[in-house]
Formats: sequence, C-alpha cells, structure tokens
Amino acid sequence: MRKAIGVILSLFLALVVYNPLQGQKIKTTDGVQVVENGKTPKPPKDSLTKLVFEEEIAVGDSEIEEEMVGQPGYMDVDNKGTMYIVDMEASNVKVFDRTGQFVRAIGKKGEGPGEFSVPLGIIITPNNELLVEDLMNRRLSYFSLDGEFLRNEVLERSLSTLNVVMDSKGNFMARELMMEGNQLFFELKKYDKDLNPMFVLDKAEFQNPMQGNFNPFGVLAVYIFGHNDEIYYGDGKDYEIKIYTPQGKLIRKILKKHDPIKITKEDEDRILNEIPDMGPGFKQGMKFPEYFPAYEFFALDEGDRLIVRTYKKGKNEGEYVLDIFDQKGRYVAQIPTRVNSRVWKNNKAYSIEDTEEGYKVIKRYRYSWEK
Repeated sequence: MRKAIGVILSLFLALVVYNPLQGQKIKTTDGVQVVENGKTPKPPKDSLTKLVFEEEIAVGDSEIEEEMVGQPGYMDVDNKGTMYIVDMEASNVKVFDRTGQFVRAIGKKGEGPGEFSVPLGIIITPNNELLVEDLMNRRLSYFSLDGEFLRNEVLERSLSTLNVVMDSKGNFMARELMMEGNQLFFELKKYDKDLNPMFVLDKAEFQNPMQGNFNPFGVLAVYIFGHNDEIYYGDGKDYEIKIYTPQGKLIRKILKKHDPIKITKEDEDRILNEIPDMGPGFKQGMKFPEYFPAYEFFALDEGDRLIVRTYKKGKNEGEYVLDIFDQKGRYVAQIPTRVNSRVWKNNKAYSIEDTEEGYKVIKRYRYSWEK
C-alpha cells in the first residue's frame, strides 16, 4: 500500500513543478502543459532579460503628401527590409525601402481591381506575393512585391472574414462572422491555402455595434502563427495565452496574475479617435467597460520569446509595459517602452508610434538582449 502511494506521489511530482523563488508553477493536466506565472518577473539564472532598442529610421511623418501615412494599420517587411504599410486613411499601401526612402503607393480607394475599401491586414506570402485584406469589399487582393495587381479572392461564404494571418505553408487563420437565428458569432477558423475550412478553434458571440452599448474590446482576439506553424491564441479576458499544434490540438497554456488597469475618460477619447468611423451612430453606440483587457496583443521575436504588450502605462509619456516570456512560457522581464512592434525580423523591430504633435510614425529599431 505504501509503495502504491509512493508511486502515485512520484507521478504527481513529475507533473507539477513549483519553484517558490521564481514564483512559477509548471504542471501538466490532460496532456496540456500549464505555466502559471506571478505578477513579478522571476527569470531563471543567467537569462537574458534586458531588451535594448536602437532607433535606425523613421518613416510616414513627412511634409510630402504621398509619403505620409495618415492612419497606419498593419505592416509587413520582406527579406530585403522593404516595408509595406497599410494606410487606412488613404486606402492604399505605402512602400518604403530599407533606408526609409519612399518607393511607391499601391492601390487607391474604390471597388475595382487593385482598389480598396477599408484595407486592413497585409501579409507577404510564402510565394512572395503581397496579400491585402480588403474589409468592406470582402476580398483578399494579391499584388506582386513591385505593386502589380494580380488577382482578387472574393470571400463569399460568410457575412465577413477578417483579421487574416498566414503560416509558412500558405494556410490561413481568420475570424468568420456567422449568424445562427438572430445571434451573430465570430468563429476563429483555420483554412487551407484555397480558403477551405480545416477546423474551428474558438467561437464567441458578437454584439451588433449599431444596436448600442457595444464594448469595443468585446471582439478582441489575438492570434499568430509561431515559427513552426503552431497557433498562439488569446482573447484578453484573462491573462491566458493558449498554444495549439498546426492541427488544432491544445498543448500549452501560459498564465499570469495581473492587476486590471482602469479605463479613463482620456483613454476612451484616444481610442475613439483611432477607430475608423463605420457609419452614423457607430462610435456613439460604444460603451467602454471599467477595465482594459489583460493585454493588447502579443508577438514572437526571432528567439521565440513571447512579447506581450499590456495596457499598463510607463512613467514617461507614450510608454506601455511589455511583458516578456521565455521559450518555456516563464515570465522573465517587464519593460516599459514606446516601442509598439508587431513585426520582429532580422534583429529589427518595426514600431508604430505617436509623435509629440499627435501624428503617426513608423520606426525601425535594431534590438538586442542583454543580462
């Protein structure tokens, strides 16, 4: 009997690892590794926890109209360092070379071939084509990297498909707006390269923003592909980030304790100013919650560190805190910075920031990790 108890205890200890000095608990439940982190970074010995940014160039804040980026959305960067930036205000894509020189604008407002109505996302595909997500035209538009229009893929199977990301094999993740009875839902789906659904990862109710009392954070969903095409996903309601295999099997959860950040009137005004106006009463019908979500977004650097931008403000104007997790999901650093980067490539971080005059600017930084 004692031997059986000892075996059970040994198995339990093999599944749960706790280090009181590091404030981290790692356990495995039903085949899913769960990494629980405290509020304070507790890096393992000899970890690189200091993230250093060195600004190299800035673009988009120009006195020349065609070089301005009035409302930068998403961006991507090719292997030569050329930047492709969606300008939602101008309804086009601004292209700058690695030195920061303006190269060209791609597209314009409209409904014809090569034109956009609310361009949103942008991806450089594994085939070195430029994919632009055209929200209101309900299609994906493809261009060569030189700006030549190639084709449109019309998204006819749903009310709306948006926030498209792509893995290394050309498969997609996106949110599809569905209706069941009188209720709207977002389904987070993975599609193959021909946009045939493969599986549903999550499903959430969607409140019609035109009906009033619309929570602008209620539709928050952050998802990215890892460097091995694994899926990182979270909705910000809790400080939890889930990691799935490319086939959709949950394998890890990264959790962190945190103090919710209150939303001020100043925050509300700033957010409303940044949201595109989608029609009469759209912004007026929004109702903000008391607190921000647990985080705004997350990204991976080239060393597979998970970099989470929170809503916690730093001491200096324009600073927000980045939470840094290592490759095992352990919380190792907290860094206040103005750098707001979703693209980390070739030891560069590409950031969309506000100038002191209130304009948007895109900056490229060289980054490095130190002890």
